[in-house]
Amino acid sequence: MRTLHERMAGSLLDQMLYSPSAAQALAQTRQDLRGDRIPAAYRDRIGQTLRRAAYWPPVQAAAFLRVHTGLMSGEFAVSLLEVGEIPLADAARETNAERLKRLHPAFSARLNADQAGADADGELCWTQPIRAQRSTGSAPTQTDDGRSRAEIGPCEIPPGCVPLEVGATLPSRTLLHLIKHGGVARWPYESTVVALLWNAQSGGAA
Repeated sequence: MRTLHERMAGSLLDQMLYSPSAAQALAQTRQDLRGDRIPAAYRDRIGQTLRRAAYWPPVQAAAFLRVHTGLMSGEFAVSLLEVGEIPLADAARETNAERLKRLHPAFSARLNADQAGADADGELCWTQPIRAQRSTGSAPTQTDDGRSRAEIGPCEIPPGCVPLEVGATLPSRTLLHLIKHGGVARWPYESTVVALLWNAQSGGAA
């Protein structure tokens, strides 16, 4: 049985396939994922699985594209929080919890004791406004290697809490958190940074 976030991504895929421009963007995204043309750090903040992104099914590519589009349009903002350590496997929750204590004192991270079947691996909260960046929504420029680069401006995230996802997670789960909970904190494998993704339009979750 598919989860809520997978069903949501399935509906999103259907909508994209009915739009010629969206279907073309999805096809290009799948080619970019297969060709490893998307920077790994950026890709992993949106979704990371044990299988290479080149093998993601269409529903996950659609969810990835939706989050990417939100970041490029300024709908979603991002703040990168330095931990200084990479996360270990889910079984090492206590070690991961200790490493998360290295975040700025304004942040507090809680990992669920048993992550199996939970809505998220934990929760990240902060007690003061956080500086972040978001796209201005202006037309992106082209880099020398042909990639699109959005014009970035500052924004502020008010105090609050978001779900925390450590290690592997599907793009559809990231999208669900952004839509339902107003944001998500992503700490991918092999990353020393927690990426706080924030829904700037909804104002996030209190």
